[in-house]
Amino acid sequence: NKIEEWLSSVPKHLFLYQALSWKPPKLAHLPLLLNEDKSKLSKRQNDVAVEDYLQKGYLPEALINFIALLGWHPAKDKEIYSLEELKKEFSLKRISKAGAVFNVEKLDWMNGQYLRNLSLDRIAEAAKPFFAEAGLDTSNTEKYKKVIDLVRGRVHTLQQIPNAAIVFYQQPQLDAAKQEVADKESSQQVYKFWLEKLPNLDIDSSKQINTAIKEISQETGVKGKNLYMPLRVALYGDFHGPEIPELIQILGKDETLARVEKLLK
Repeated sequence: NKIEEWLSSVPKHLFLYQALSWKPPKLAHLPLLLNEDKSKLSKRQNDVAVEDYLQKGYLPEALINFIALLGWHPAKDKEIYSLEELKKEFSLKRISKAGAVFNVEKLDWMNGQYLRNLSLDRIAEAAKPFFAEAGLDTSNTEKYKKVIDLVRGRVHTLQQIPNAAIVFYQQPQLDAAKQEVADKESSQQVYKFWLEKLPNLDIDSSKQINTAIKEISQETGVKGKNLYMPLRVALYGDFHGPEIPELIQILGKDETLARVEKLLK
């Protein structure tokens, strides 16, 4: 296979085969890869090597799938193909004559699909070099896999996972707005009661955690966002995020207590 730039050289190549009394191969020409402005994709302007994209945290499975769809249209209305499926479906008859636009947003979307749907073990292993580069410890395998499973649906590349996961390895730093929420009288009440209840809970039981939160609401009169937001700020450093039981189960009892105690006045 060659790209379309070589079309004009085909007669020359065929004459060479003929002159050497060799049987010429069947030649197929693929369309050029283009930038979104329709200019030619060039290594002087872009990352074009596979290694460049692997280093940025794109999965090999996603890259193969994405590249296969550049200049080729499958018969089915489908975009996610395994390598085995591509082997069965690919046909030169469905190659496009027009240049194929290399859309990075589409690649991000596709890589995100693979991050969500490949096995947890596969993603956890692939993400380790990026955690090491970020200085995050993955020796606690159980915690590490829980973190990966939680954040992999929130990112597009392996490279982005450590940044999304860092809150589970380092105490979050609160900005003024979040500190203001933590300092509210109702929030301090929630923290005080939470420190009393948490030591006696089986944190592997989401039901027990949710029951304790309801009890705190009944005992303090604090409800809704005034109940959940202070806990999420203490544990996750943000107003919105994962469910409280998920956060506690990943952080563990000791770290959860430490983060709440830090905000209690």
